[in-house]
Amino acid sequence: FVLFLSVLLFALPSSKASHLIADLAEELKHITHLRCHHLHTLITPMLLEWNSDGISDQMMAFHLIKTRCEKLKHLNMGYVRHLNYKVFLNLLPSLNTLVMLDLRMTLTVDEIMGKIGEFCTQLVDLNLSGTPITDKGLIQLCVAENGTRKCQKLVRLSVEETWVTSAGATVVLQSLPNLKDFDFENMFEALEQVEMWDQHIESNLLSRAGLRMSEVPSKTPTQLKITSLISTTEFVREEAFESAVRLCPDITAISISNAWLSSESLYKFMVLEQLNKLSLTNSEGLTFDFHEGVLPLLSACGVRLQSLILANFPVVDILAIGRACPILQNLAFSKVSIFELPSQLHPELFNNLEAMELWSETQIEINPNLVKQLLQFSPMIRNILFNGCSVLSDKLFDEIWEKNPMKKLSHITLDHCHNVTMSTLHDLLDKDNELNVLRVWSCASINKTHSLQISQRLMNENMDIYFEWFSI
Repeated sequence: FVLFLSVLLFALPSSKASHLIADLAEELKHITHLRCHHLHTLITPMLLEWNSDGISDQMMAFHLIKTRCEKLKHLNMGYVRHLNYKVFLNLLPSLNTLVMLDLRMTLTVDEIMGKIGEFCTQLVDLNLSGTPITDKGLIQLCVAENGTRKCQKLVRLSVEETWVTSAGATVVLQSLPNLKDFDFENMFEALEQVEMWDQHIESNLLSRAGLRMSEVPSKTPTQLKITSLISTTEFVREEAFESAVRLCPDITAISISNAWLSSESLYKFMVLEQLNKLSLTNSEGLTFDFHEGVLPLLSACGVRLQSLILANFPVVDILAIGRACPILQNLAFSKVSIFELPSQLHPELFNNLEAMELWSETQIEINPNLVKQLLQFSPMIRNILFNGCSVLSDKLFDEIWEKNPMKKLSHITLDHCHNVTMSTLHDLLDKDNELNVLRVWSCASINKTHSLQISQRLMNENMDIYFEWFSI
């Protein structure tokens, strides 16, 4: 096998050989953890990407990468938590061609960040989510000891579930001119600080990380390339919205959760000409009103909107959404008490839906026409999730399928939908569709015996469908 693989790799172009090695390594991991003899064969000078998951001897793998792989571009170390960070620190000087680095859920600490910025100068994508890094490490990633900026090619940076605050995020936004995707949870506060950037703010923030200012004064950015805004904090200044709009005119996605803001504050986003994804989760005080805040925004930007998520709203007008957002592909509702519906179905609405989620509670009564309006005229629907929807029944599915056979359907999840029975599950398997994931969670009418029957049928008919069942 080793001789055959060596000859084959030698005969292939380096790019194709690298992809073959990566694919082969992943397939072998389904059978066994990769051991030393595997690593010696697979880790060659032509290797361009490597996934550290499923490796029995990480020390050996890193040694081989350090000594052999001068052209490595992608390194995925996600969830490798048992490795001492000093081992990776020793590897960094040999990773100067790296373009993508995934360190999510590892023991990456601040000490590593400065070295990443020093050695990985070609880095475009860096994932630090779930690591213990702080502002100090993040600042050292993009600012050298003398104040000069590093990692200038970075486009994507993930710091979800870290110890990073708006102070570190402010330096990142000011220092990385090509950054587009930055999933920091308090973007509005950070952007407001960026707009106020001056030498005093720079000196204060850099000194916290043990760095000094550059001899060449840094400029206050007038425009950033950021394409998404995320906020999960309760208190956000409306002035920060204005800063975000001025600095980031190319915003395509906005996600705001739990903020105590007025409906009128949403009007500030009406000028965003590239906005196509919107997610709004109301605060406990229900400060966002659908008719006074959301609908005016949809009237201005809905014609371009492809994804809409609304959560924790007392009232939502389905007809208004359908008319304002004619090209919606992804639509999700959660904890909506009342859905305002037209007296009759409108076949011209929601024709482009590919994914639909409806999160409710079993005690809330939902009009069957809501489900019909969302699914009956959506021939491209691929992913469906229902949670706590007692309105769902075999009869309702049959009525929808009569109008829309859902030939593109690939994923469906039924969670706490107690009136759906085995009849619907068998219909899903019988129909001409692309189903490959079927999840049935805590549905009272589908018990353990039923789940075994479905599993047996999938095996008997050799269906390539992932089936998952949980009891109540």
